[in-house]
Amino acid sequence: MAKMHIQIEKDANEVKYISILRKNTNKSISEIKESLNNNDFILSYNLLETDELLKMKKIVKLLLEAGAKVHIYEENREVSIEFLDNLIESHLDTERYLEEVDDQMLKED
Repeated sequence: MAKMHIQIEKDANEVKYISILRKNTNKSISEIKESLNNNDFILSYNLLETDELLKMKKIVKLLLEAGAKVHIYEENREVSIEFLDNLIESHLDTERYLEEVDDQMLKED
């Protein structure tokens, strides 16, 4: 399964980031601290699930507002926040198109 990952550079504001991650995930403080200290991916989301990507975008936004240096990865390739935005928009466009097709098929029946 293809994944999107979030990594945060460790800095002096670690407590702010842990607080944000604690409120928005089911990870424990120790898990978050360990990931930060090891420079591991903090969170991973399914690349094909729009709802998960929207949650990821929300968390990234909160972290950026708190001053975090956030890195986003598609598998092992670093991508920009714009890439994430475009991916979400593409998924939403596809969902809208499929709904329109479904509506048209229902009208024809």
